[in-house]
Amino acid sequence: MGTKIIKISHYLILLLYIVNKGFCSINVLSSDIIEKSSNLLGINLNYAYLNVELDEEVVRYDTLACPNYECPVDNTIITPSGIDCSCDYTGEECPKKLSPECGSKVCDEFASDGETPMCFGNWEKIEQGQQLFVNILNGETKNFRYKANAEVCESLLVVIYPIVGFFRGSVGATPITNLQRNLPYEHVQTYNIMNLCPTDNQGYTNTLSWTKDTYFISIEPIGTNVTFSIQIYSNETPNAPIESSCQTILNDAKCVIDGQAVTDQIQGPAYNYYTFQVTKPDYYFISAPALYQDINLFISDDPSLPYPVISNPGKWQSAEEYDDYLLIFAEPINSTHPTTLFIGIYCSYPSNYTFTVTSQGYRYPVNISALPENAGAYALTKSSRLILPDGTNYNCPSWYLCFPFSVQYPLFDGNALWPVSTYFSSDKTFQNIHFENSFLDNPFKPKSYQASFLLSLQSDSTNPYIYQTFDTISNSKIEFISTLFNTKGQPLKGIHEFKKRELECDYNKFQNILNAVEKTEELLFSVSDLNELNNWRYKLDSLTFRDDWIACLNEAKSLLDTQTIKANVSSIFCPYSSNSIQFANDPCCNASLSFFECCNPKTVEITQTDFIGTHNDLIKDQCSSFECTQSVLSDFYNSINSVGSCSVSNFATQNLKSSVTQVLRDCKNNTFKYCNTDSDCSGFSNKKCDLFTRNCLIDFEILDKNYIKCVLENIPPSTLYGLAQVSPSNITTSIIEQQYQANQLDDCISESSYPIRQMITYTSPNIPNNRCYPPAKCLDQSCELEHDICFDQVYTNFREYPWLDISTCQSIGFCPVFVDGCSSVDYEGSECNQNCDTLQSFCGHCTSNETYCHHVSSLNDQSSCEISSSCLLPSGDYALGLTKEECEGVGMCTGYCGYTCGDNSGCLITGALTPQQCSSHANSQWINDMCFYNTQIPSQCSSNGYIWEDCSIKSVGECSGPTSNTLNFCSLAPTSCSTEQQCLSQGGVCSDLYFFLQENTAKYSSGLGKCVRGHFEYRSGFYPSCNFENENDSPMGCFEHVPKYLNKSSCESASGKWWVPSVNKEQCTSTKGCKTLDLNSDNLPINFRFNQMTEDLCTNCYQSQNKWTNMFEWTSSQWIKGVYLDKLTWVQNNKFKLITEKKKAFSYQSFYYNIMNVVDTQIADLLRSESFCRLERIQSNLNSVACSCSGEGGPTCFKSSVPLLGQTKPCFGESSTFTFDYGQLHFTQDSIIGGCPSLLISQLSKENFMAAVPESLSSNFVNYYVIDRYGVLNKKDAIVGILLEDGINIKAQFSNIKSVTVCFNVNSTTTSRYPTYDFASTNDEKKPYPLNADIFEIKSNSPNTIILCSNFTQDFILEKNELELFAIIRRDNWENQKREVFNQSTKGLIFTLATFYLLVSFWGFFQIGYIFNKQRSTGQFKFQLVHLLIIIVTVFIIMRSIYFYVLGNGHLAFNPVGDYILVILPTFLYFTTFTIVVVLFYVLVYLSYRTTDQSKRIFKMVFLINFVIYLLFIACALVFKKTQNIPTNDCGSRIIIPMSSSIPQKAISITYAVVQCVISVILGIAFIYLGVSLYLIVRKTKKSLNQTANSSTYNRIFLQTSICSVGFILHCIFILILVTGNLNNMTFSFICLIITEIIPTITLLYCYDPRHKNQKKEISMNSSNIISSDS
Repeated sequence: MGTKIIKISHYLILLLYIVNKGFCSINVLSSDIIEKSSNLLGINLNYAYLNVELDEEVVRYDTLACPNYECPVDNTIITPSGIDCSCDYTGEECPKKLSPECGSKVCDEFASDGETPMCFGNWEKIEQGQQLFVNILNGETKNFRYKANAEVCESLLVVIYPIVGFFRGSVGATPITNLQRNLPYEHVQTYNIMNLCPTDNQGYTNTLSWTKDTYFISIEPIGTNVTFSIQIYSNETPNAPIESSCQTILNDAKCVIDGQAVTDQIQGPAYNYYTFQVTKPDYYFISAPALYQDINLFISDDPSLPYPVISNPGKWQSAEEYDDYLLIFAEPINSTHPTTLFIGIYCSYPSNYTFTVTSQGYRYPVNISALPENAGAYALTKSSRLILPDGTNYNCPSWYLCFPFSVQYPLFDGNALWPVSTYFSSDKTFQNIHFENSFLDNPFKPKSYQASFLLSLQSDSTNPYIYQTFDTISNSKIEFISTLFNTKGQPLKGIHEFKKRELECDYNKFQNILNAVEKTEELLFSVSDLNELNNWRYKLDSLTFRDDWIACLNEAKSLLDTQTIKANVSSIFCPYSSNSIQFANDPCCNASLSFFECCNPKTVEITQTDFIGTHNDLIKDQCSSFECTQSVLSDFYNSINSVGSCSVSNFATQNLKSSVTQVLRDCKNNTFKYCNTDSDCSGFSNKKCDLFTRNCLIDFEILDKNYIKCVLENIPPSTLYGLAQVSPSNITTSIIEQQYQANQLDDCISESSYPIRQMITYTSPNIPNNRCYPPAKCLDQSCELEHDICFDQVYTNFREYPWLDISTCQSIGFCPVFVDGCSSVDYEGSECNQNCDTLQSFCGHCTSNETYCHHVSSLNDQSSCEISSSCLLPSGDYALGLTKEECEGVGMCTGYCGYTCGDNSGCLITGALTPQQCSSHANSQWINDMCFYNTQIPSQCSSNGYIWEDCSIKSVGECSGPTSNTLNFCSLAPTSCSTEQQCLSQGGVCSDLYFFLQENTAKYSSGLGKCVRGHFEYRSGFYPSCNFENENDSPMGCFEHVPKYLNKSSCESASGKWWVPSVNKEQCTSTKGCKTLDLNSDNLPINFRFNQMTEDLCTNCYQSQNKWTNMFEWTSSQWIKGVYLDKLTWVQNNKFKLITEKKKAFSYQSFYYNIMNVVDTQIADLLRSESFCRLERIQSNLNSVACSCSGEGGPTCFKSSVPLLGQTKPCFGESSTFTFDYGQLHFTQDSIIGGCPSLLISQLSKENFMAAVPESLSSNFVNYYVIDRYGVLNKKDAIVGILLEDGINIKAQFSNIKSVTVCFNVNSTTTSRYPTYDFASTNDEKKPYPLNADIFEIKSNSPNTIILCSNFTQDFILEKNELELFAIIRRDNWENQKREVFNQSTKGLIFTLATFYLLVSFWGFFQIGYIFNKQRSTGQFKFQLVHLLIIIVTVFIIMRSIYFYVLGNGHLAFNPVGDYILVILPTFLYFTTFTIVVVLFYVLVYLSYRTTDQSKRIFKMVFLINFVIYLLFIACALVFKKTQNIPTNDCGSRIIIPMSSSIPQKAISITYAVVQCVISVILGIAFIYLGVSLYLIVRKTKKSLNQTANSSTYNRIFLQTSICSVGFILHCIFILILVTGNLNNMTFSFICLIITEIIPTITLLYCYDPRHKNQKKEISMNSSNIISSDS
């Protein structure tokens, strides 16, 4: 009925298609693309992120589609009366009791192997349609069972997807996991669906999938915290055919009939091709279960691509690790032309397979929004492909193949970092990541489809590998391939273009991200568990992928001015795409090659971004604080380009674990000691020598404490401190006792001849019996295991299992003497117990009640026993009748002196494999699973067609029977050493014997050689291994699990190498190989295997733990002498002895966990520091730029005052170095008191301490000390040194730091003024001062660089809350130096100039005195203009003198008031003086003809002219003072904004200089013009009056005219040079001041000297006119 309904629905769909000419689909509203970059755990990633907006929600369908099949009627399952007789193993009653109507049918108690019980263990029953959410915290496998519906021909769909963590698993009709169908094992990032169909139980498969009884589901978590969902859907298998035939389209491609299973075979690696015609619009289900080898599907609907392949897979592809399922909606071209699907089947290996294309399937809708982010992303695979402009396609067929194009779970803030990209799946750093948005929500974005394309990635300093450019991807198109649907079942299809979208920085949203970053960082520092820490680190870096972070990051980058340059770097980065030939051939890319070749750094040319500067125009336009933003951007560039220096390599963390693990192993070596007497055990166990075993009896407490002592003394000091808080020198018995008591657990202890304690075995229950080497018994997880194929990810569910069941501890015992049924130890009530108790008494010797006894069976009565002597030998052997001397001369060797093949011989009937077959041969016997012909005559044997075998003539290594069923006829027999000398010189055992003992290689006879060969990559993506189907592994290579070659010749003919056991030390130690870390996850941590490298390759591998070493070790023998007993003992009351005791004992496993927790904490500290270093370098700078350019702006944007150089965590007991750009910090083993304190090192710019002199309006001709701009002061404020380079600020837990050596790289040398190197620190006022440090130099590689170092101890460090240090050069006796403003030459010129002014002033004072004295003596005082002139000149000159005397002592350097009074005012007076002279000249030239008194006019002119000059000068001075440039520094000491003139000040300075120049030029010209005119007038006047000219008058006029005119013109030039040339050289000023001020002043004083008495004429002025009179 159901099939008919389906068929009718198909016709309805076809009818709708004909009417509507198509099928409705989801509409795309818009599609945009943005570029996003981030640094994820040290790797720079650049993505194009694609977002498509839809008009409806999308769903995917979980599909159940089995081939058409009608299950045969089976009355043993469902009786004719309808009774269910199938076997139900799901309930508490297991199996469920069958109805009596089921007759004699019985449900099996064991699986088909006869060993696996059907009802063993714990499981959870699951019902059809029931969804379970399961969390596993203990790492144990979770089992589920589902009872099949036997009443119908049931098809089953199992859906399992991860929520937290990952898992492996299997599903089948049997509890034997090896016979179940597997879920992905390697590529576990999968949304798992599995169809179980009646057609699955094919004859070629080795799995049992489908049943009508019970399904068994096994889920093995990867890790300890795993959450997943599991759900089962059930439906009836369709049985009515849809079509009966199909049309062949291609000659070499079979056609596929809708609904029919296709079963075929392939000789892989190869492709098989098929075609399927779509004749109606419908949902088509394509399923390819992995019933043998995995196959991949490639499907094209393009007639131009009829043969799709991996490189060009067509529109659809499914390449899951095991089962492949596809649901597509397809429709014909039109109603008359079907669409042809071209199907390619690919398999890597020869295999049979089955696949189906059917339109009769079941769809179960799943809302993507209902899935967790990771499962949602996995579920969206196979839904689209990206088409590049050149036609290249990228698709995402399975998450492990979604690279570089990947679908993403739709979020409002698109996240391409989760789930973890398949590119990082092999990197342990990225494993066990569980991502969630802890502090900042990022909800599901409805009606959206998102994808990403990895444009480039860059690791370390390498050139980024560019997969595509953003422009290329933005011009690409996305095609939806009809595998997603809306709730109505309409598909998402079509091809769509993208529109670029620019992100804008929103500071408020950025702050939300930054707050989440800071909260995450806080948690980061409280986490020590490595997996949890990695989760938080991943979350932290994922926050930087948010849109608003990217927007602000892009904004900051846009303000940088950079250029790209080429540079050569050494790198191990893989630059090739995964499908390229170069990738396959490069060991840095293809991990499988690392077994044969090294991944060593190679020099590659990279494109490197070089910082030029900043785009200042953009900063000014967009940002609030130009200088601060500019400074932060410089640090920002350094931050984003130096995050690689923060990285902690996996090699560094691996080395730490390896070194500790090796210590744990080495310290376990001393676990037993051979002995002859009790004294041999002194110092070891202090117990007796067990004469039976010849080992010292064990005292576990002594042994354990010795082990603890050994471990504590040899683990790294930092690990020791983390474990016990002591240094290696402080390991005492009390510390050992503390560790001993802290690791006490319940145990089962026996200190007898057979020591017993709890141990663990590491294995998987899924390993078939004897498939691999037997699991070793280990004390803890540091156990070193022999590598075998089973560890190569072939079997699942590896874990530790306790060797002993402690609950049975007190029933373990042994029989003191050997009796039938006994082994080393047995249980109470055993056959050994019963047989032992029957031997009531015996003759022999027992060392103690806890040891085995020598049993002298030939002495059966007490009397003869007690009078007999004996020579006791090891292992219960003895010799009677020897003297003491003879006894001590005999002994036993602990090793062997070679091997033989034994002495067996006989006639073998090799064709008889069973006793029945053997009995069919005459005169035959079945012995030890072999058939013998009864004869000792070789010729008689061969004449009957049988094989005569003589083991004694066989060589070592070929020691076996002639055929596989007679291998054990010959076996390796050790040759005993006959003498002590032979024992000690030749005896021993080679560790290769392990591989030749039948107990380890069960299919081989003991000693049979192995035919070995190299390793190969049997499975894509896995490390090279042996063939997991039929081989075992060994240090020498791979060998057949079941012997195939029994001798050297047959082996070598098959290109193998014949390997035989070593018989001596030379053979044993001659075989060397490259021992490398085993990278397979199934082995215990830090285990090793041998790869196939040569010695040269092995020892020259970069960052590897490779070691070229002996493959096997030789253990030399010891000679155990006989022990003479003069009288044996009659032992009575012999019985089975219980030897074990349940009690607390030292747990090696607990001790191991504690130590590894400390190691993990150390690694966590390193990784935490890495994350902090990377993000701390960026976040504060980015926040400042975003705040300044997109936020509120101002000082709040620049809270960080100093750039961070980095973080270091020196550890107790370890030497380390932290390097920064211009120095290093060195820590010795004794530097740290305890633990690993964290130090933050920041940069202190020396610009903070630049000595700046404020500019004034008039001080340009004075030069202060300029070479000491980075001066270091003493208490007297004297500059006693200078800073050489930037300094550092250290913040740390100084109480844990005993000492640190600080080094600075300097490029400056000492000088004659500063002859001493020193370090400086800062005081409370943040001023640097010298430390008188002990400086020593370290050789530098740079010829121009000196490395200055000094050691700082705790006495100095503890005085500081934080430490600030600089390298300086300083003066000797610096404490007593006084402050100096000028150097000596400048000071000399200043004082000389002051003296010159002073001497000139003496003349002026003399003339003033003379004037006043003359007026007083005459009694008449007539104040004349020349008197004012002399007074002003004198005041000017004395002020200049005072100024230079004060200046020379440095008192005006920072005194602007004194500067104005003593500099600007004299300048005013200077101009006043000469304006008076000019006025005088003017009056004499132009007003001398007037008879009226002109004095008022003259004084008025002088006043007005000087008033204008003074007003102008005062205005300049006031404006200059009031318009000072007081720079606003929004970022503290991050930048230094130097003292500089404001724009008005600069304008006033120029105006001031121009005014001086103009006045000087005017005065100079006036002196020339008026002086010449006056000279001519005087000459003319003298002639008119017929008077003889007075040469003195002419001379004075000439002097004034020439000197003053030249002086003022030079003064103009002087001012111009000072202003335009910024020349403040004192020598220049000295010369110019003499020429422009002192000489003109002297000239005036000379020319207007009131003492000129003998002149013929003198110019004078009275109250009425200007007259000439005789003197």
